[in-house]
Amino acid sequence: MRLTRHEKNDHRRIPAVSVIVPVYNTSSYLELCLSSIESQSLDNLEIICVNDGSTDNSLDILNKHAQHDSRYRIINQSNAGYGAAMNAGLAVATGEYLGIVEPDDFASRSMFRSLYRFASKHGCDVVKSNYYEHEGGKSSKVEAFKGFSYKRVFNPRDNKDVLKVLPIIWAGIYRREMIERKGIRFNETPGASFQDTSFVFKAWVAADRAALLPRAFLHYRIDNEASSVKDAKKVFAVCDEFETSKRFLEDNPEYLADYSALLNVLRFNAYRWNYNRIGEDYREAFAQRWSAELISAQEEGTLARSMFNDFDWNAIEHLMRDYASFAHEHRERF
Repeated sequence: MRLTRHEKNDHRRIPAVSVIVPVYNTSSYLELCLSSIESQSLDNLEIICVNDGSTDNSLDILNKHAQHDSRYRIINQSNAGYGAAMNAGLAVATGEYLGIVEPDDFASRSMFRSLYRFASKHGCDVVKSNYYEHEGGKSSKVEAFKGFSYKRVFNPRDNKDVLKVLPIIWAGIYRREMIERKGIRFNETPGASFQDTSFVFKAWVAADRAALLPRAFLHYRIDNEASSVKDAKKVFAVCDEFETSKRFLEDNPEYLADYSALLNVLRFNAYRWNYNRIGEDYREAFAQRWSAELISAQEEGTLARSMFNDFDWNAIEHLMRDYASFAHEHRERF
């Protein structure tokens, strides 16, 4: 791994936010992404771009921008996947908070100023916001946190429903000290395979003070055909994420009582989504693993009947009883 630093001097102040951009073959969108970060109204940023072995001209674009902006730190490494790229960025970040902008997305000008001001004023570990979906040159707001109280500091232990919201790790900032203290890192599984799932779970669990903002800032592109969310081949990748989350709870037993049963609810919802997206040829194998994990959770006493509706509980019982017939009978979405 080669690290190049671009700094005005050796005595600069600590960045308010370190923005990490994991880059792999996204040259078509990268200019807009970087320009949106450079033009942030909060200028005390550290922009960490990790080129994860791109074979297009992404690295040339990164170096061009770094030559004209001293806030850049460019890491160039052999291709190791999204998780490894994110961890490389985390390893060198020096900011008070951490932000993430993926290279095919872009940020509204006031994003990091708004998030940082609220987080700094109220001593928050995590501040999240709503976001935009961007398609065909147009952005539409998604109120991911509809129904939650905005601009109020809370402990996620007291409002665990926030963990049920889609990961959207790029629609917020995280206190770097908390991330480091709790050893929160991304799974270094191949490619880009849902590594946001365990990261955001661990961040919510570790946070004592969190807040949600009603505005949307991050423009999340849904018209990139190369996006990992369109890759149906990674059948078991989501399972690795939940195993990592479970280990985090076991390594931090003060969280076990509060979050173990909820983790199994999150796992069920994610596995159902994954089951509905993978090819039919893989469904029985996935149902077999799903069944084994449900049985294990039941034996551990963390599979709580009260946390599921009747339809879902019937599916759970069917899976545990006979995964093969479940896979055969549920050929369509359920």
